[in-house]
Amino acid sequence: TNVPYKQIIVAAGAGAVAAALGSKAQFASMLEVSPSQPTRWIDGSERPNSENARVIVDLDHVIARAGLLWKPSVIGSWLNGSNAFLDGARPIDVLRTTGSAPVIDALDQELAGGYA
Repeated sequence: TNVPYKQIIVAAGAGAVAAALGSKAQFASMLEVSPSQPTRWIDGSERPNSENARVIVDLDHVIARAGLLWKPSVIGSWLNGSNAFLDGARPIDVLRTTGSAPVIDALDQELAGGYA
């Protein structure tokens, strides 16, 4: 059977995000979905809704950029922590509500040594 390209991209992104965060359970918790959902997205047995698909693709991008700064074990903490460049908001919340642009800007400021 032919699998739509979008589904392949989302499944690959979901796998990369789960790996970067350390577990599918942590990924599910960040997206506030059932713990088994990321597994179904990754294996292609289920598609995320359009909102979660966007967040998965955005998270994949943000995690790749964050990897320029930190090792994977730090990235999950950064996503869930208060961020001065985002007026104290958590990057994961900004990503879910606004999209990746402000989160990427915060990463770029971190990379440039924003407080240096």
